Amino acid sequence: MGDNSRVNRLRPRLAAAAAALAAACLLLAPGAAHAAPFPVTTDANQAIAEHYLSPATESPAGSNRFDCRDREGRDPIVLLHATAMNQSANWAYLAPTLANAGYCVFSLTYGQASWSGNTGGLGNKERAAAQQVAPFIDKVLAATGAAKVDLIGHSQGGAIAQLVTQLPGRAAQVDTLISLSASHQGVSRVGSITDRLPARAPGQSYWGPRHPSIDYVNFATRNDEISTPYTNTLMTPGPNVVNTLIQDVCPASKIGHVGMAYSPTVAALVRNALDPAHRVPVVCGSDYPF
Repeated sequence: MGDNSRVNRLRPRLAAAAAALAAACLLLAPGAAHAAPFPVTTDANQAIAEHYLSPATESPAGSNRFDCRDREGRDPIVLLHATAMNQSANWAYLAPTLANAGYCVFSLTYGQASWSGNTGGLGNKERAAAQQVAPFIDKVLAATGAAKVDLIGHSQGGAIAQLVTQLPGRAAQVDTLISLSASHQGVSRVGSITDRLPARAPGQSYWGPRHPSIDYVNFATRNDEISTPYTNTLMTPGPNVVNTLIQDVCPASKIGHVGMAYSPTVAALVRNALDPAHRVPVVCGSDYPF
């Protein structure tokens, strides 16, 4: 009887020890799920205010874990920010959201000009693609052991992703290219800053041809006031092209160009494009209207 009583008293302690051991193993496993969710910022104003002046090397939460291994065998994701942004401010929502879903997420600040300090997306686009983004993809592939990456570009980031795939041998490294309000034709401007290379003629651009081995997924909003008209952010339909207008999914959505990177609706659509075999619900909500 005494022994049974002692065992009963020890059981809660043993259970607690087992739980602690399991948690420790989870933390020590390469690329394992984070014990607590990475902090997510859905407020664009807050993300920009807190991170816009951060060092260019500052990673958003959940990003750049080079020991990460995706348990589902999915491609690592490389995030490419918009014009006059950096990785930390632009991806304060999507990077941790994808990391919390088990993805291996990576990002960088690219395209700093001589005068722009830690702010990227302002320098020569071809140079940024060839000298910064392409080597970063090599680094991600070497670290993760993956054969390909998925690229997600917001605004100019989509253009940079396209430019990377035009470099010799680079298209073979890209599985899916997802664009959030990225201009694929015409000219997009923010004040005097050109958000893409000028087109040769209506409907033509210097991005080069699409590649049959890459799946192109484009998300657009009718309320885009930067890439205008919003139809410039869509591609000519094809067997490897999917165009989605957010208002076709959520008719009342007021989401704007900037808001595409901070939207739970867009994030769910992105996850379903990346892993259509494990779809998540798409919820319509109140998104950043600019």
